[in-house]
Amino acid sequence: MFKQISAKQGRFELQNTFNGDRLPVRRAIFLGSKRLGLSIFRSLHPLNNDVAWKIIHPDDLRDPRSVFSQWEQTAEECCVDIHLAASRNDTDAILRQFEPDIAFVCGWYQLLSAESLGMIRFGAWGVHNSLLPKYRGGSPLSWSIIRGDETVGSSVFRLSERMDAGHILCQIRVRNEPEDDIASILQKIETAMLNELPALWVALLEGTAQVYQQDEKQATFAGQRTEPDGLIDWSRDATQVHNFVRAQSPPYPCAFTYLGDERLRIVRTRVMAGVYLGTPGQVLRRQPDGGSVVVSTGYDSAIEILSVLVGGRSVAATSVIPSTSCRLASPCAAGTQHNH
Repeated sequence: MFKQISAKQGRFELQNTFNGDRLPVRRAIFLGSKRLGLSIFRSLHPLNNDVAWKIIHPDDLRDPRSVFSQWEQTAEECCVDIHLAASRNDTDAILRQFEPDIAFVCGWYQLLSAESLGMIRFGAWGVHNSLLPKYRGGSPLSWSIIRGDETVGSSVFRLSERMDAGHILCQIRVRNEPEDDIASILQKIETAMLNELPALWVALLEGTAQVYQQDEKQATFAGQRTEPDGLIDWSRDATQVHNFVRAQSPPYPCAFTYLGDERLRIVRTRVMAGVYLGTPGQVLRRQPDGGSVVVSTGYDSAIEILSVLVGGRSVAATSVIPSTSCRLASPCAAGTQHNH
């Protein structure tokens, strides 16, 4: 087992009690999916030839972000067994059979039971796309962008029975620039993660990793966002609307509004400088040369819609929004709750 030493300021080393030798890690398991998880697995797998790996992939093949075929190809290239788990019972059965010494989790959407965590001797270490203890829970990066945080990031931490509350191994911090969207921020995080994580993983295997406790007083909690939560509230100011759009851009389902009775998904926007007077959701100007449309938002501000999603493709806003007589809103705007 690991023991705690050097507890100053909540930071301590993970050491083993096996006569000072390397941790007897012989079996590692990766639970995860999506592109980031695949990139992390590819970075960790070759670090120690003595470790036998197994992959458990959640049954998320209907998710447009799924890259399962690439996972299968990687598993074959690495001579690693890959299992598709449809339920927690499937996961528990594989863990019970494999008896892993350590686990890494990224792109995993099933809750791991206390029994599952207890099967993994040196812990399950996972990725949560927030700077914990902020945004524990669902859709953390989306919430962070929606709220306009200047710095966002990702934490690698030890999974525990409490949600996103375990000890932190490392945190990746990146700037949230106004021109970023969630895809570009995820790319920044992935690049930084792949630079930093391999050495820390080796330290974990050697029992010398530095980890620290989370400050419970700083914890905030986030609810999982679902597609209906993407409805745009045009009465917000332009910056808030812009943040809301870029937090849900592809590969996510996109923030949306209604043009008449038709749902219109917004891909990319830009905040307009200056004072704009109009009814929130009113189309103030079409700019055919650039293909964009200027729309009134709250507090005498406006936003430029640069592109929208049609048939799975990003197209110019002017190709869908025909005139300045249009209004963008919910068909039931009076009863619509505001999104924060």
